[in-house]
Amino acid sequence: MSCKIIILTLFLFTGAMLPAASDIDLLESYFKNEQYDALKKELPRVAREHADDPAVLFFRGYTTNDPDSAAVFYQRVADKYPTSKYADFALYRLGQYYFFIEDYAKARRRFSRLLRGYPSSYLKDDAQYLYCQSVLAQGKTDSAKLFLKAFVQNVRRSPYVDNAILDLESLGGVSTTVSKPKRRPEKKTYYSIQVASFKSFESAKNALFKLSKVYPHVEVGERTLGNTDYYLVYLGRFDSREKARQYARLYIEPHLQDYKVVERSL
Repeated sequence: MSCKIIILTLFLFTGAMLPAASDIDLLESYFKNEQYDALKKELPRVAREHADDPAVLFFRGYTTNDPDSAAVFYQRVADKYPTSKYADFALYRLGQYYFFIEDYAKARRRFSRLLRGYPSSYLKDDAQYLYCQSVLAQGKTDSAKLFLKAFVQNVRRSPYVDNAILDLESLGGVSTTVSKPKRRPEKKTYYSIQVASFKSFESAKNALFKLSKVYPHVEVGERTLGNTDYYLVYLGRFDSREKARQYARLYIEPHLQDYKVVERSL
């Protein structure tokens, strides 16, 4: 075989390999830049050619509106491709899924697997907090206090730090054996995530009860528009709009699509 033929063969072979890499790179670019509509539009085409690619499996889980189906995709990524780029994220989503359906034992196992297997993951701190919440939801108050204290003492990046402090205060676990970190002076203005609006206070209260099983620090506010009173359900208090958006993107969007970040006053 001549040198020219060899070079041409290698060129054609390499060219045949490029579309696959380009397709996956395109999806990852959409995901990285939060272009989720474009990701959902392009994903079926890429999935037909690369159905078992771990990135494709993860994106299929991430973009589906059915939590049960999403969990199947995430489990495949976590079990079959544990060294892939999105394996830690898949475990995190699985932990959220099981926490949401109140299977706290399975939620703990997923968060624990993330903590042990992916110590460099940027999701590690948030997984640690939700692990604490899973322990608390199982009624293991003493253990939850220990885990929450460790979380408060060792973690600073997570948007859950303030929530962990409030959890400890409600459990009576701050003042005895852990030094409470310095808190920023409370501002007159803060941000919350509005997830629902009702004309009936009873409906708002029922929503608060259900959401409180999954999310910490849910509250009901009141607003009057014209002659009508509305009861608004809020999640969290954040000192910046960006923190509220980050929280919503990571923890609200997997389960609730209709929400908005709002500015509130004390």
